[in-house]
Amino acid sequence: MKVSVTEKAYVKLVLHALKHPTRDVFGCLVGREGSNGDLQVTDALPMVHSTLAVTPTVEIALEQFSIHAELTGGLFLIGVYVANERLGDVGVGQNVQRVADTVKANAPNRNACVFVVDAEKLKEALDGNGGGPNGVLQMYRKEGEGVMWERTGGQSGSIAVDGNASETLKKTASNSENVKKLVDFDDHLDDPGLDWRNHGLDAVVEKGV
Repeated sequence: MKVSVTEKAYVKLVLHALKHPTRDVFGCLVGREGSNGDLQVTDALPMVHSTLAVTPTVEIALEQFSIHAELTGGLFLIGVYVANERLGDVGVGQNVQRVADTVKANAPNRNACVFVVDAEKLKEALDGNGGGPNGVLQMYRKEGEGVMWERTGGQSGSIAVDGNASETLKKTASNSENVKKLVDFDDHLDDPGLDWRNHGLDAVVEKGV
């Protein structure tokens, strides 16, 4: 199975990790399932920048994220992403798996994935020493019930990030004000005037500035 990732989705989820480099960050992936069972990730919705716990706040965020996806061209939540606090940690914790299970249960054909941001590979990519955006994201999949989410690769699953995403990320992240613009649901709860949909940041990414 292949998961394609748009420039916008990639840049936003990475900016979420860059804004809180010493914290756990978590968010949702929006998109659709293709006719062949592949997934197309079109957007990323940042949720929290603290240790994830399954709370009413998370449930509210998931509900609002799902409604937003539906209103955006009939899309769905098709996965989650996480960037772990500890450098080198590309695992998926129990709470992340629980939320991912909820997203998977409501995704088309229960087809969903988990992305983990590899902070070490991200630094290499931003410095121009890495292999590009595809190496920054590690993917986990879950087949069947009562099993753990497992890391995939090769025949079992691959990620294809838009070819312009790496350069757009570098340009966007080079301006610290762009990084500060990213709003997650945590920020929205602290200040309801902040918009977790990040329309302003979307415009910046589209311009590639």
